[in-house]
Amino acid sequence: MSRATTHELQPQTDHDGTSRRLAVLACKRAVRSVLESRLRKDYETRVLPELEQAPTRAADIEQRTRELDSYKTWSSASRASQDRMWRVLAEQVDADYARIAADANAETRSATGSVTLDELDSIPQYQAAACIHGQPGGYMLERAADDLAAGILYEAGGNIYALGQGIGKKDSKGQRLIRHIRESYPDLAPQRILEMGCSAGGQSTDYPAAFPDAAFHAIDLSPAMLRFAHARAAALGAPVHFHQMDAGNTRFPDGHFDLIISHNMFHEVAAEHMPTIMRECHRLLAPGGVCVHQDVPTQTGRFDPYMQLISEWQKDNNDEPFWLDYANADLPGLMAEAGFESSRVAADYLEAVDGPIPWYVVTAAR
Repeated sequence: MSRATTHELQPQTDHDGTSRRLAVLACKRAVRSVLESRLRKDYETRVLPELEQAPTRAADIEQRTRELDSYKTWSSASRASQDRMWRVLAEQVDADYARIAADANAETRSATGSVTLDELDSIPQYQAAACIHGQPGGYMLERAADDLAAGILYEAGGNIYALGQGIGKKDSKGQRLIRHIRESYPDLAPQRILEMGCSAGGQSTDYPAAFPDAAFHAIDLSPAMLRFAHARAAALGAPVHFHQMDAGNTRFPDGHFDLIISHNMFHEVAAEHMPTIMRECHRLLAPGGVCVHQDVPTQTGRFDPYMQLISEWQKDNNDEPFWLDYANADLPGLMAEAGFESSRVAADYLEAVDGPIPWYVVTAAR
């Protein structure tokens, strides 16, 4: 589904509320187009000429760049716009929550999919302790029994954030990955598909439509995310089976899936957990099956020192504690270490459906 997809579980608001959302979006776009552009110009005209030699890493320019007034303005405005976005959305979710919950309950009663919430033996502490990208309460927010707020906030905030980054309304990570799978593995006809780290289910509903003969399962750690994802899928008529599971320790049998996917999961995963997830992918994948992980293109080796510094800002200022773990990870190497044949592991950057930012995709086949 594209970012233009609508359903009744999205928070509704009045004219003033819509104006506040648009103001947040305008602020984010101004930060990106005006303030960041000014910072880049100051870096090129005031920092680079002062260096004795060409920089090769962020540390070479960090002190001088962070002393720039344009850096301080850009950084402060970036964080302020993020905080303002969450305040506006949290107020609107609270104001419309009773209606959303009632609609979600009605949808799930008639759903063809399912949701199974189990008390996990353990939730990785690094995940439970983080409020990723400043989302109030984080992914694990549970205000009361059967809470949906984490999922509602995630989808609403993700849409504004993406539009603020220049990503278009027609963009869909799921549709882009499906196209890549069909082009790269035209003979693949999966009977069972697993999505790891599905969060609010924004991409989950693409796959039943693309592979109607397959049973589609999606897992996440957060019960509130899963409740919302289940209701969202029901509202869109997609038969998805959601489960509360750790991607590194699922309860599915060996070789159970023909296709395993994830969307923007690994940049929210601590470095020590990445090999465990890759080993689980290898265990779960049937012979002839395919594993595809899509994420943001923030690999350190892809950036010049300036862009490395801008990327590192996410970890220090936007509640992305594992941003650099992912940026410096060798995901293809971890797949090979997990048991996949190196010759059947590939990495690529894929042009987005609608937007300037490509997606980093790592694929392995058994």
